[in-house]
Amino acid sequence: MRTIAWIGVVCVVLLALAGPAQAAKNFGLGVKIGYHNFVRYQPVDDPDNDGVLEDGEIDYAIDSGAFDGVTIEADFEYRFNPYFILGGGLQWYGADVEVDSIAERTRVRGDYQLSVVALTVTPKVVLPLDIVDLYTGGGMGIYWRAINTSFTLEGQSSTNSENNVDSAGAIGFHAVVGAEFPIKDWIGFVLEDRFAFVHFKGQDPTTDLDDSDAGGNSAFAGARFHF
Repeated sequence: MRTIAWIGVVCVVLLALAGPAQAAKNFGLGVKIGYHNFVRYQPVDDPDNDGVLEDGEIDYAIDSGAFDGVTIEADFEYRFNPYFILGGGLQWYGADVEVDSIAERTRVRGDYQLSVVALTVTPKVVLPLDIVDLYTGGGMGIYWRAINTSFTLEGQSSTNSENNVDSAGAIGFHAVVGAEFPIKDWIGFVLEDRFAFVHFKGQDPTTDLDDSDAGGNSAFAGARFHF
């Protein structure tokens, strides 16, 4: 009986020690930083063939790459099994562009601020390998775009100032591919690339001349913590 009791105690101790090491870490939280490129304007989107869309400044600036820049994201995920993850994220991208140009004998100086915030949900399929977890997936999100312009117009006879704020929301879709390299069982190094399709309607609902696209490609690097 004493031997059996000692065996029982040893088994309980071993199970207690082994339990935490073998426990699955299904939850993940990530922090990533990267670079965002906006979707480039296509001439076929210009029905009157004048080379620019009717909303002018934003489309021209996006096409020239003026708003391309840093993006950051905080993400979360739940791993149902080694091959399937349901994830989501809160992403920001945008830029503050200084404007200084001459138009029709008037000097235009000021700032053009574009900011986009996205709340996304992404189911992902995972291929777990020895040194890396490869994953791909797609999903949708709610995108909120804010534009803040502040201009000073210096003409030959007068100087005027203009300040405008415009905001809009839209549903967008995205596809993602990525890789996570485990450093420890509780942290991994993440490389990820995502392409989003986001279309904002303009103020005139009867035409698409003042519509704009604010999606594009985001390339990330970061860390993901597991618990």
